[in-house]
Amino acid sequence: MFARAALTVGVVLAVTGSLLTLNPLQAGAHAIVDLQKSDAIVGRTSAMTLEIQHGCITGGGGTVKFVAHFAAAFGEVTPGSVPGWTAVVAGGITTTTGTTTTTADGQTVTWTTNGAAQPFSTALVVPLTVRWPNRAGAYGTVVSQTCSNPADETVWSTPAQPATVGVLSPPLTPLATVCVLPARLAKSATWPKRTTRTIERLCSKLR
Repeated sequence: MFARAALTVGVVLAVTGSLLTLNPLQAGAHAIVDLQKSDAIVGRTSAMTLEIQHGCITGGGGTVKFVAHFAAAFGEVTPGSVPGWTAVVAGGITTTTGTTTTTADGQTVTWTTNGAAQPFSTALVVPLTVRWPNRAGAYGTVVSQTCSNPADETVWSTPAQPATVGVLSPPLTPLATVCVLPARLAKSATWPKRTTRTIERLCSKLR
């Protein structure tokens, strides 16, 4: 598995271009949210990127499609351009498990390659502009990738938690998670420890 330098993860929360970590644990490659230069603030719009660090876990195929599901709590999601890829936004979220298909409110952003598959060892980074939910808290974005040669799919959707028997920590396919903050808790150069503790409490569980 290809990975950048090890990251610490418990529940992994993106906060102003860095990771706020709860119950730190070691993590490898996964779907990564980067908030760039601005916190995710309740009801506001700002930029982020989603990164898949490598091809599908099983088989080592290159990525040909990349999908991100934003739940109904999110406002408008607009994908930026990525050379060699086409992005489409559709209303609703459709999930298929075995022979069962379910639908939910929200938005689905799908990127498909215009040519050859993204090589297994080459990261794929896609920019988006997102209007954040109107309530503070932690929000997950389920991300999936489809690969070719060999054909495979990896879905990054498992919330992180401390290890127990039969439960890995971090999970093999962790859920990308963002901590949406009220404006009063936006990070600044004078961020006190008590503010960090408040954010940890606010975003300790997924909404």
